[in-house]
Amino acid sequence: MRINKRLGVESLLVTLLFILGFMAWNVVQGMLMTLNHTPEMMNNASSVTLLQSKVAFGTIARWDTTSILIAAVGFLLLASAYYGLRSGIQRWTQRF
Repeated sequence: MRINKRLGVESLLVTLLFILGFMAWNVVQGMLMTLNHTPEMMNNASSVTLLQSKVAFGTIARWDTTSILIAAVGFLLLASAYYGLRSGIQRWTQRF
């Protein structure tokens, strides 16, 4: 089996762009939700502790070895799936 280097690099770049686009879309969604959020301070201001317990500022993402390994394997699986699909389409179109 011969590996096409150009197609391999293309599959890695497409996978990277897909993941970056997905991350950018999540950032845009978060920005839009932040812009559209209007807190209701008048009805909930009866107690300071109630306000402090209701406000959430996000989550802390900790990357351990398992998370990094799962992300790397997922990246490689997505890249290999793209490579297999593109090489299959290339072989199929060359027959006709």
